[in-house]
Amino acid sequence: MEVQKRKQYSKTYQEDVVNMLKAGNKGVQEISKDLGIASTIIYRWYQKRNGKTKAEEKVGDQEKELRELRSKLADVTEERDILKKAVSIFSKQGVLK
Repeated sequence: MEVQKRKQYSKTYQEDVVNMLKAGNKGVQEISKDLGIASTIIYRWYQKRNGKTKAEEKVGDQEKELRELRSKLADVTEERDILKKAVSIFSKQGVLK
C-alpha cells in the first residue's frame, strides 16, 4: 500500500486563492472546482488570513448594525419620554390651552 503525500501549497498561492475569493466574482465551490482544491482547504486559508469566515463577518456586521439601531432606539425613546413629560407639565399649567 502506497502512502499519498499531502500537497503543499506556497503562501503566495494561498494568498492568490483567498484574493480570488475576496474579489467576489466566484464562490468557494466554484473556485474549488476550477482549481481542484477541496473547499474546506480554501475556507481554512481564508480563515487563517482574516481570522473570520465570511459567515462570521456577515454576523459581525449584523451585530454591529443591531447595536447601532438599539442605541438609536434608546435615544429616541428617551427623547419621546422627555417630550411627554414636558407636554404634561405645560398642559397642567395651562400654557398649551
